[in-house]
Amino acid sequence: MLLRTASHGITPAVLTLDFLIPRTVSYRNGSRANHNASQSNDRTSRKPHKGTPQRLASSSSTPSALTPGAVLTRLHDDLGIFDEQALSSLTNAQVEAFNSAIPDLRVAFAQHDIPRVWETWSLLRKRNLLAFFGPAQYDVCSRSVAGLCKRTPVGQLAEDDARVLRDIALVCAAGGSTAGLKSLMLSAIKGGKPKVALELYAQYLNHLREKGVLSGEVGSLETSSGEEETSLAPSPVRDEILFAAIVAHAQLGSFADALQVYLQAGTRVAPTTLEDYNRILHSDHALWTTASLYARRLNTAALLSCPPTLVKHLSNLTRDSADVSLERLYSTTIAGIHDADPWVALTPDQLGGERVVLLPYFFWTSFLKSFMACRRTDLAVRLWDDMLRLGVKPELAAWNALLDGYGNLRSIDAVLTTWEVMRTQNVKPDALSYRAVVSAFSAVGQVDNALQWFHTFEREHLKSGVSPEDSGVLALYNTILHVLLFVSREEEAHEIKKQMETKGPKPDVATYNTFLRYYGRKGDLKTMAQVLQQLEPAGVTADVYTFSTLLSAMGKVRPDAGQIVINFMTKQGVVPDTTSLTSVINHQLRECTPRSFKIAMDLLSSMEHGEFGDAQPSSITYTSILTAINRGGWLGRQIVEETNKRIWDTMQSKDLRPNRTTYNVLLQAALQGHEPEGLENAMKYYRDMLRRRVHVGTDTWYILLKGLMDRKQWEVAGEVVRDMRQYKATITGSLRTLVDRFRASVKRNESQRAY
Repeated sequence: MLLRTASHGITPAVLTLDFLIPRTVSYRNGSRANHNASQSNDRTSRKPHKGTPQRLASSSSTPSALTPGAVLTRLHDDLGIFDEQALSSLTNAQVEAFNSAIPDLRVAFAQHDIPRVWETWSLLRKRNLLAFFGPAQYDVCSRSVAGLCKRTPVGQLAEDDARVLRDIALVCAAGGSTAGLKSLMLSAIKGGKPKVALELYAQYLNHLREKGVLSGEVGSLETSSGEEETSLAPSPVRDEILFAAIVAHAQLGSFADALQVYLQAGTRVAPTTLEDYNRILHSDHALWTTASLYARRLNTAALLSCPPTLVKHLSNLTRDSADVSLERLYSTTIAGIHDADPWVALTPDQLGGERVVLLPYFFWTSFLKSFMACRRTDLAVRLWDDMLRLGVKPELAAWNALLDGYGNLRSIDAVLTTWEVMRTQNVKPDALSYRAVVSAFSAVGQVDNALQWFHTFEREHLKSGVSPEDSGVLALYNTILHVLLFVSREEEAHEIKKQMETKGPKPDVATYNTFLRYYGRKGDLKTMAQVLQQLEPAGVTADVYTFSTLLSAMGKVRPDAGQIVINFMTKQGVVPDTTSLTSVINHQLRECTPRSFKIAMDLLSSMEHGEFGDAQPSSITYTSILTAINRGGWLGRQIVEETNKRIWDTMQSKDLRPNRTTYNVLLQAALQGHEPEGLENAMKYYRDMLRRRVHVGTDTWYILLKGLMDRKQWEVAGEVVRDMRQYKATITGSLRTLVDRFRASVKRNESQRAY
């Protein structure tokens, strides 16, 4: 790992330090105490993490480019590989063999003397010295194999020589250096032997298993857009080797096998890897066209093959209003249904042959909701047309999604037109259909019409046998109560509530919370108390929203409001633990008022001082506060900055691990404005993120690069762009546009200086 002090403009540089390795081994006994001390260091800092790989040595780097501190850091990292080995078990003969073999191996490779390479390599293997190879040794050997492949195609080598290169390339690839194996696989592909390349890939996986870094047969792909942090270990399969296997399957024309390989690897192919292969395969346009098509399809196919991941991915894209990415994902899927070589099955009976992925049952409704939430009615219309063209009958859930979408857009005419089309096609609306129409009328201020549609539902559906205890019915009733109380039609709301208590649907906690919120905003504590007293007889248990609403109301008049709410929580059988108190704080901050901020921070302080026993704030508690106060500009800038610093310092002192959301919020806050300390703080957060091996997602790269560009910190921004490529960031969509803008700005600045 190389952590650069970007704000000081330190040039990236790495020392290989090969000459130190023999001396370190030879002096193992004399430095035993130092070795033991090094073993006590944080082991997790040397474990690879998704998105933050360690930097490889650069032969063009010079020691003079590094500060003394950076040299020591690099020295620690290079020698750290030995901390994992039992150095005391080495014999003097092994030490001497290792010290002499490494230079011999270099010379043999330089002279293209493969027999001598094999002789030296065999010596290292026989004496079990390959276990002491570090990144520098793996890299040198792997690149040397790649160089030999370029000089002499593998197909022209003698079988013994080819076997030597394969063995070295596989060992080095399992150790993290893949140049040699990639060259061997590409040589086989270009020689028209894709099965040879696939055999090499299979042997690569076996080496990873033998090394203990790959277990099981099936990997898992994580969503890349706005993805939440994952504690799962990333796949050790390198994407450049995975894509070589995909190219081989493309050469064989087997998308089904390529998908199987892709799913098992659990690795995404980075755009930078695709760009690299585009240059390599430029002479074989047909093969590159097929391979790049496979790459696009595979990412979509992997999402469709894992419904929970697809749901999460759609949620993230919708939350970020990423309509372009949504459209691309949708278009790729639809093309997979009706293209000349289809790979998506609409129904289970279509599965077989090249149709290897079944379209999830929720596909149409989920995409429809996402398109409408992103205000892309054109895509919603296109989706509807696709359903009809493909012979898919829209389910009631899809109709309701359309009604909800138009209602959120306040397009009441579109809502009513959709309703009429439903009727003409003999689609029977349910309670959720009526709820969508009621909400739509409420959104445009037509409360009387909303109430009229509610009563229509009562007449036409409850009398026709619809159970009042249906969840959709209860949702409709709670919606009309909210509509009436929002415009202070209190008496009508109470009449409906009484009807619910006698005839159903039975009021739930959301029903009572609606009334509590109404009276809380009015400051009517007496009536709030009466509503709270109704909970226990009704068999309803209060929830976090109840407690937060009570805290907001009590906080206006009682200095001991927090303790009152805690007592009420205990009475309700709710343990005031970290999770419940964090939820209350979060609900308070959603009010976005100075008073709610004070109440939330007072509650946080009480937690920190142990007033609620073991209910101490967690990283989630602090992150939720940071997110709330840095969003929307509702709190004074000075207060926000002071709170950001206070929370960061507290998390550091308590050794609480921030997650990606924490860093995103702090980075964005630090880079706002033009204060010098803002840049310094942003780089501090960024370096800490890399040090802790927190996954740097697309959203983080965007926030960091945009903030630096807004500050016109072009040199530091250039470092970040280089990091994106080094860490194989997924540069697509808005991030790709931003990177292109950066490069154009750099060229423009250079032209102006030259002029």
